[in-house]
Amino acid sequence: MQAAACTSMLAAILLQNGAVPLHSAAVVSIIRCHNTGPWLLLIKMSTDWHYGSLLVGFLVALLTLTTLSLQFTSTVLLSQVGIASLPVAVSVSQTYYGADIEGPSYISQREASPSFLKTTPVRYPAFAEWTFNATGTTSQDGEFAPNSTTGIRDTGTVIRAFLPFKEDDERRSLIEYHGYATAVDTRVVCMRPKLTNVFFNSGEGYRVTGLADIKKEPLGLLRKPNDEGSTNYSMEFDCGFSVLSRILPEKMWPVSLCELSQMNSRQGIHSVMEPEGKEELGESYLLINATRTETVTDLDDSDVWVSMTLEDSYSFDGGSGDEEEEDEKESMTIQFTLCMTAFQAQEMEIDATRPVSFPPEPTIHWDTSTASYDIKDVQRQLGAGISRDSTTDRGIFDLAHRSWKRPNRSEFLSVDTSAFSTTDGLDAIGLDDMYRSELNAAQYSVLAYIATYTADPSLALQAYFTTLCALCYYDRIIMFDKAAPSSRISLVQVTRPLGWTVFIIVAGVAVLHLLLVLLVVFIFRRSGSLSRIENAWACVSQLLGPTTEGWIRDADMVDDETVKSWLKDRGMHETLVQVGNVQNRVQLVEKDKVL
Repeated sequence: MQAAACTSMLAAILLQNGAVPLHSAAVVSIIRCHNTGPWLLLIKMSTDWHYGSLLVGFLVALLTLTTLSLQFTSTVLLSQVGIASLPVAVSVSQTYYGADIEGPSYISQREASPSFLKTTPVRYPAFAEWTFNATGTTSQDGEFAPNSTTGIRDTGTVIRAFLPFKEDDERRSLIEYHGYATAVDTRVVCMRPKLTNVFFNSGEGYRVTGLADIKKEPLGLLRKPNDEGSTNYSMEFDCGFSVLSRILPEKMWPVSLCELSQMNSRQGIHSVMEPEGKEELGESYLLINATRTETVTDLDDSDVWVSMTLEDSYSFDGGSGDEEEEDEKESMTIQFTLCMTAFQAQEMEIDATRPVSFPPEPTIHWDTSTASYDIKDVQRQLGAGISRDSTTDRGIFDLAHRSWKRPNRSEFLSVDTSAFSTTDGLDAIGLDDMYRSELNAAQYSVLAYIATYTADPSLALQAYFTTLCALCYYDRIIMFDKAAPSSRISLVQVTRPLGWTVFIIVAGVAVLHLLLVLLVVFIFRRSGSLSRIENAWACVSQLLGPTTEGWIRDADMVDDETVKSWLKDRGMHETLVQVGNVQNRVQLVEKDKVL
């Protein structure tokens, strides 16, 4: 509307102060009372040059440009609008974070012994993590520092908390959580063992038996003599394993896992969650890497493994008495490392945060070119990458430090709802042999790949056990019936501008348009006193004058081109006119050509 009004004013200024060709006077006069925009005047001025009207022409051109540009502001602004994530804080009165020890869920499942060893993880949910390295080099609450000295690989105290969100979308959009969750002490120490009475037998599959002890004491080692006060802390093992019989496209050790039995005096590390004087020893395991003697290639030569070449002790009695059978006995090169764990869970209030921008939760993929699982993204999330990535790069949460000590502890840790939702997933370990063909292929890939490519068995076992705890947690999360208030900040998808460039351009055009309108009004008030815009009769009446009286009455039924032809015949086609005041009457008067 303001563009049409400005066009009327500019037409009035042009007629009063400029020099309009006679054959264009009617059109320009009518534009003063009726027009659809400045482009009408611009087109007329571009086809029939109006002398002495450079300023008006410039203003008309600018007004046309800004008016047309403003018609597309919505489209232009929407071009830089998209879906973005905004953090939104929410307080929740009831967040279910565990099972009530006296509730029906826990009671009904108390005797259940779920095994997740055959389960393929369909997701690797983000967790919150506190590590000793993240806060300094001194213990704050009895935590243990990482250690990679000769003969030991120690992850140090690593607390991982699983977040009580059963819906993937809830967890994936979360950037802060303040409330109850289940935290797990995931410390693992692997050491070079001292082995005795070791025998290899292939009678019922490949098995190795013997006794294992440690050569070097890790931090936090506890030893508990038996009732007789024995100081023999050797642990028994009877382990099934698989072997590497050929070179595979994707080289990966044939790792086997075996739980150690401590029937008499016991030793192990403990969790920092244990109250002083009530420490419960964690489980100990052997990791085994075996190959046939003729295919020995890339065994780990680091100082946390012991290598032994063993001859098969199995004798087949077929009644032949053939001594050649003794010469055909198989030999096996086997590596051993002894790992102690502190896996223990506790329900506690936590503060978990992560940046607004983070990578998505990883999934495991099958690589057809190597016929193996690609676990690189999973490996990074679990903190077992070739290089140590930050929690931001891993897509997990930073867990704020607090005291990890249990204020109260059940006499038996197995009667604990924290274990019910997490470390119960480890109970099936040791019940059966654990090697390639006996474990879920995706789970096995996590254990074997990390052990092979990081040269750190403690990281491999920590990652594998974390996976089992996560499987247990998110399998049983639907059973949670214990709730507490919590607060969280989540990213909500909204439509919003993705930048300011387009907005600045549009704002600039709008400001220019406004300045043009004000300038036109100012000039009109000073120079357009003989015109009253939007008055049709005045526009028609002012066309009468000495230059039109001789022919205007004959133009009632002809077109503009005919009138233009008449004027040419009369020698008036180059006549310039303007509106002027003659004897108190406003009419067209002839104007000399002025540039």
